[in-house]
Amino acid sequence: MADEIVPGVQSRRLAILGWFLAGTFIALFWNIIQMPRTALDQREFLHAFHYSLGLVVSIVAIVRLIWWFQGPKPRGPTGLPEGSFAFHRTILFVLILTFAVESLIGFGYAWGTGHEVVLFGLQLPAIMSKSEPARMSLGYFHSALAFYYMMLITIWFAVGVYQHFRYRVGISRLFPGQKI
Repeated sequence: MADEIVPGVQSRRLAILGWFLAGTFIALFWNIIQMPRTALDQREFLHAFHYSLGLVVSIVAIVRLIWWFQGPKPRGPTGLPEGSFAFHRTILFVLILTFAVESLIGFGYAWGTGHEVVLFGLQLPAIMSKSEPARMSLGYFHSALAFYYMMLITIWFAVGVYQHFRYRVGISRLFPGQKI
Protein backbone atom coordinates (compact mmCIF):
# COMPACT_ATOMS: atom_id res chain seq x y z
CA MET A 1 0.00 0.00 0.00
CA ALA A 2 2.09 2.85 -1.30
CA ASP A 3 -0.39 5.67 -0.72
CA GLU A 4 0.16 7.68 2.45
CA ILE A 5 -2.77 8.11 4.79
CA VAL A 6 -3.47 10.44 7.65
CA PRO A 7 -2.77 8.74 11.00
CA GLY A 8 -5.92 7.18 12.43
CA VAL A 9 -7.70 7.00 9.05
CA GLN A 10 -7.89 4.14 6.54
CA SER A 11 -7.18 4.71 2.88
CA ARG A 12 -10.09 4.60 0.46
CA ARG A 13 -8.73 1.37 -1.04
CA LEU A 14 -8.75 -0.35 2.34
CA ALA A 15 -12.23 0.92 3.11
CA ILE A 16 -13.62 -0.44 -0.17
CA LEU A 17 -11.80 -3.74 0.29
CA GLY A 18 -13.04 -3.96 3.89
CA TRP A 19 -16.68 -3.41 2.93
CA PHE A 20 -16.35 -5.89 0.04
CA LEU A 21 -14.84 -8.51 2.36
CA ALA A 22 -17.55 -7.93 4.98
CA GLY A 23 -20.38 -8.09 2.42
CA THR A 24 -19.02 -11.20 0.74
CA PHE A 25 -18.54 -12.91 4.09
CA ILE A 26 -22.11 -12.07 5.17
CA ALA A 27 -23.42 -13.61 1.93
CA LEU A 28 -21.22 -16.67 2.55
CA PHE A 29 -22.48 -16.91 6.13
CA TRP A 30 -26.09 -16.82 4.87
CA ASN A 31 -25.17 -19.66 2.52
CA ILE A 32 -23.67 -21.67 5.40
CA ILE A 33 -26.87 -21.27 7.41
CA GLN A 34 -29.05 -22.35 4.46
CA MET A 35 -27.14 -25.54 3.64
CA PRO A 36 -28.34 -27.77 6.50
CA ARG A 37 -31.91 -26.52 5.98
CA THR A 38 -31.93 -27.65 2.37
CA ALA A 39 -32.65 -31.19 1.20
CA LEU A 40 -29.51 -33.10 0.22
CA ASP A 41 -30.60 -33.50 -3.41
CA GLN A 42 -31.16 -29.71 -3.72
CA ARG A 43 -27.80 -28.48 -2.40
CA GLU A 44 -25.85 -28.39 -5.66
CA PHE A 45 -26.38 -24.65 -6.19
CA LEU A 46 -25.62 -23.91 -2.54
CA HIS A 47 -22.36 -25.87 -2.75
CA ALA A 48 -21.28 -24.03 -5.92
CA PHE A 49 -22.24 -20.70 -4.32
CA HIS A 50 -20.33 -21.66 -1.16
CA TYR A 51 -17.17 -22.62 -3.05
CA SER A 52 -17.27 -19.48 -5.21
CA LEU A 53 -17.88 -17.06 -2.34
CA GLY A 54 -15.36 -18.87 -0.14
CA LEU A 55 -12.71 -18.42 -2.82
CA VAL A 56 -13.57 -14.71 -3.19
CA VAL A 57 -13.33 -14.21 0.59
CA SER A 58 -9.94 -15.97 0.63
CA ILE A 59 -8.56 -13.95 -2.29
CA VAL A 60 -9.72 -10.66 -0.79
CA ALA A 61 -8.25 -11.69 2.57
CA ILE A 62 -4.91 -12.51 0.93
CA VAL A 63 -4.89 -9.12 -0.83
CA ARG A 64 -5.68 -7.46 2.51
CA LEU A 65 -2.81 -9.31 4.20
CA ILE A 66 -0.40 -8.22 1.47
CA TRP A 67 -1.49 -4.60 1.92
CA TRP A 68 -1.22 -5.06 5.69
CA PHE A 69 2.49 -5.84 5.40
CA GLN A 70 3.16 -3.12 2.85
CA GLY A 71 2.22 -0.46 5.42
CA PRO A 72 2.00 2.20 6.53
CA LYS A 73 1.46 1.00 10.07
CA PRO A 74 -1.60 2.81 11.44
CA ARG A 75 -1.67 4.60 14.76
CA GLY A 76 -4.63 4.31 17.04
CA PRO A 77 -7.02 7.10 17.87
CA THR A 78 -6.10 9.67 20.50
CA GLY A 79 -6.68 8.33 23.99
CA LEU A 80 -6.42 4.66 23.09
CA PRO A 81 -3.31 3.05 24.59
CA GLU A 82 -0.93 1.67 21.97
CA GLY A 83 -1.05 -1.83 23.48
CA SER A 84 -4.84 -1.91 23.40
CA PHE A 85 -4.85 -0.75 19.78
CA ALA A 86 -2.24 -3.39 18.87
CA PHE A 87 -4.27 -6.12 20.62
CA HIS A 88 -7.39 -5.20 18.64
CA ARG A 89 -5.44 -5.13 15.37
CA THR A 90 -3.86 -8.51 16.15
CA ILE A 91 -7.28 -10.09 16.54
CA LEU A 92 -8.28 -8.60 13.17
CA PHE A 93 -5.08 -9.88 11.56
CA VAL A 94 -5.65 -13.45 12.80
CA LEU A 95 -9.27 -13.27 11.59
CA ILE A 96 -8.21 -12.21 8.10
CA LEU A 97 -5.47 -14.86 8.07
CA THR A 98 -8.09 -17.49 8.97
CA PHE A 99 -10.27 -16.31 6.08
CA ALA A 100 -7.26 -16.60 3.76
CA VAL A 101 -6.58 -20.29 4.51
CA GLU A 102 -10.13 -21.54 5.03
CA SER A 103 -10.97 -22.12 1.34
CA LEU A 104 -7.85 -24.20 0.68
CA ILE A 105 -8.86 -26.57 3.44
CA GLY A 106 -12.46 -26.46 2.23
CA PHE A 107 -11.53 -27.50 -1.30
CA GLY A 108 -9.53 -30.44 0.09
CA TYR A 109 -12.52 -31.41 2.20
CA ALA A 110 -14.88 -31.20 -0.79
CA TRP A 111 -12.62 -33.36 -2.95
CA GLY A 112 -12.13 -35.79 -0.04
CA THR A 113 -15.91 -36.27 0.12
CA GLY A 114 -16.11 -36.75 -3.65
CA HIS A 115 -17.92 -33.43 -4.33
CA GLU A 116 -17.33 -31.62 -7.56
CA VAL A 117 -15.91 -28.16 -6.89
CA VAL A 118 -17.67 -25.67 -9.14
CA LEU A 119 -16.44 -22.07 -9.13
CA PHE A 120 -18.61 -19.51 -10.90
CA GLY A 121 -20.09 -22.25 -13.07
CA LEU A 122 -16.76 -23.88 -13.98
CA GLN A 123 -15.89 -27.30 -12.57
CA LEU A 124 -12.37 -27.61 -11.18
CA PRO A 125 -10.54 -30.87 -11.74
CA ALA A 126 -10.12 -32.77 -8.48
CA ILE A 127 -6.58 -32.42 -7.18
CA MET A 128 -7.12 -35.34 -4.82
CA SER A 129 -9.32 -38.40 -4.98
CA LYS A 130 -12.20 -39.25 -2.68
CA SER A 131 -10.73 -40.32 0.63
CA GLU A 132 -12.32 -40.97 3.99
CA PRO A 133 -9.21 -39.91 5.98
CA ALA A 134 -9.00 -36.64 3.97
CA ARG A 135 -12.74 -36.03 4.38
CA MET A 136 -12.58 -36.57 8.11
CA SER A 137 -9.41 -34.63 8.89
CA LEU A 138 -9.99 -31.73 6.51
CA GLY A 139 -13.70 -31.60 7.30
CA TYR A 140 -13.09 -31.33 11.03
CA PHE A 141 -10.39 -28.70 10.47
CA HIS A 142 -12.62 -26.72 8.09
CA SER A 143 -15.46 -26.75 10.62
CA ALA A 144 -13.15 -25.93 13.52
CA LEU A 145 -11.78 -22.90 11.66
CA ALA A 146 -15.34 -21.75 11.00
CA PHE A 147 -16.07 -21.83 14.73
CA TYR A 148 -12.69 -20.19 15.34
CA TYR A 149 -13.38 -17.23 13.04
CA MET A 150 -16.84 -16.78 14.55
CA MET A 151 -15.16 -16.61 17.95
CA LEU A 152 -12.58 -14.14 16.60
CA ILE A 153 -15.31 -11.91 15.15
CA THR A 154 -17.08 -11.93 18.52
CA ILE A 155 -13.91 -11.14 20.47
CA TRP A 156 -12.84 -8.44 18.00
CA PHE A 157 -16.25 -6.79 18.26
CA ALA A 158 -16.37 -7.11 22.07
CA VAL A 159 -12.90 -5.58 22.43
CA GLY A 160 -13.91 -2.73 20.10
CA VAL A 161 -17.05 -2.05 22.14
CA TYR A 162 -15.01 -2.18 25.36
CA GLN A 163 -12.48 0.29 23.91
CA HIS A 164 -15.34 2.57 22.92
CA PHE A 165 -16.77 2.70 26.43
CA ARG A 166 -13.45 2.59 28.32
CA TYR A 167 -11.45 5.06 26.21
CA ARG A 168 -14.22 6.95 24.36
CA VAL A 169 -12.63 6.28 20.96
CA GLY A 170 -15.84 5.78 19.00
CA ILE A 171 -17.75 2.69 17.98
CA SER A 172 -17.81 3.66 14.29
CA ARG A 173 -14.10 2.77 14.01
CA LEU A 174 -15.20 -0.86 13.83
CA PHE A 175 -16.51 -0.23 10.31
CA PRO A 176 -14.26 -0.05 7.24
CA GLY A 177 -13.33 3.46 6.18
CA GLN A 178 -13.86 4.99 9.60
CA LYS A 179 -11.25 6.36 11.92
CA ILE A 180 -9.21 3.47 13.28
